[in-house]
Amino acid sequence: MTTFLNAELAASKASRKKRMQVEAIPDQAAAARIAAIIERSTKKRVEKANNEARLLAKAINATIPDFIAALDEDALAPFFFGLERIATAANRRRIASHPLRPEIVDEMHLEADEEEAAAEEAERLEQIKQQKEQDKAGEDMPREAGPAN
Repeated sequence: MTTFLNAELAASKASRKKRMQVEAIPDQAAAARIAAIIERSTKKRVEKANNEARLLAKAINATIPDFIAALDEDALAPFFFGLERIATAANRRRIASHPLRPEIVDEMHLEADEEEAAAEEAERLEQIKQQKEQDKAGEDMPREAGPAN
């Protein structure tokens, strides 16, 4: 029997099979169908989530006027105050024109603004104090001596 290849240099049967499988051209039509199925499925899930969010917002929007009308006088001011604090400036102005909004909410906003300003000032002073302490601690550290000549 004649040997054409050196057995030590020949590729194994398993590696030849792998090479043949890799060289096989994938079915592009099948891949396109799978991609389309995944895309449709994802699109349906997104539409369902958007629809649920829209229905939730619609339900809340329909219920809020009755909720506000049912609140007692003591609960109206904190409700409007909290609502206006998180709203954008334009929406805050719109909410402020609500007929059931108590006038005391304006005073609550002024007090809250003053408290926030005082807290920011205290935080700024604390940062300055910490910076001065760090600078002082840096000056107290002994300096390394330069190279001896």
